[in-house]
Amino acid sequence: MIRLFVLILLLAVCATNPVRLAAHEQPSHYDRINLAASAGRDVDTDTLVAMLYKQHQSTTQATAANEVNQAVNWAVEQAKAAQVTVTTSSYRTNAVYHKQHIQAWRVHQSIRIESSDAKQMATLLATLQGRLSIQSLRDELSIAARERAEQEFIADALNAFQDRAAAIAKTLGRNGHRIVNINITTGGGRPPPTLMRNARAMASSATVAPPAIETGRLRVEVHVTGTIELLAP
Repeated sequence: MIRLFVLILLLAVCATNPVRLAAHEQPSHYDRINLAASAGRDVDTDTLVAMLYKQHQSTTQATAANEVNQAVNWAVEQAKAAQVTVTTSSYRTNAVYHKQHIQAWRVHQSIRIESSDAKQMATLLATLQGRLSIQSLRDELSIAARERAEQEFIADALNAFQDRAAAIAKTLGRNGHRIVNINITTGGGRPPPTLMRNARAMASSATVAPPAIETGRLRVEVHVTGTIELLAP
C-alpha cells in the first residue's frame, strides 16, 4: 500500500511539471555567430639545412659499403669540427641486376647538416663536396624563432577577432557579445626553396668553390576561429 501511494505521488508530480522537466533536456541558443580572424607577417629565416649523400656501386657489397662508410664518416668528422649539427640517415644497400643475376651492389647513405651561419655553411659544403653530393639546401625558421613570432601574433589575432565581433554586434544593434568558444591555430610558411642548383655536377670537381647562399623569409600566421553570442538590444 505504501509503495503504491509513493508511485501515485511521483506520477502526479511529473504530470503537473512537464515543462520544467523538458527544460532540462536541451536549452536553446539563439543569436550565435561563427567568425574568424588572423594575423601574421613574413619573418627572416635563421637556419640553413643541407642534405648530402654518398653513393657508390661496386661488384662486391663490401667494397661499395666500405667506400660509402669511409666518405660519410669523414663528412661527419668535418661537420663536427665546424661545430654544426649533423645527423646521419637513409642507409640503403641494393643489388643491381642484369638478366636476373646480381651484377653489382649499390650503397647509399645521407647526412643532414644544420647551421645558422650562412658563411660557415657555404665553406663546409665546399669541403664536403670533395667526396659527397648535395641533395638539397634550404632555409628554415628555427623552432625558437617560430615560437617567438607566433607568441607575438597571437595577441594581434585575438584583438582582430574581438574587433570583428564588436563590429558585428554594433551593426546588428546589440549591446555587445560574449565568446562561446575560441580556437587558436598557427600556419603560414612556404615550400622550402632550393638555394643551390647543379650540386651533383659541382661535386665532381676536385676543388669546389663555396656555393652562393641567399636566405629568404617565411610567412608565419596565427588563426583564430570561434563562436560568439550576441547580447540583447
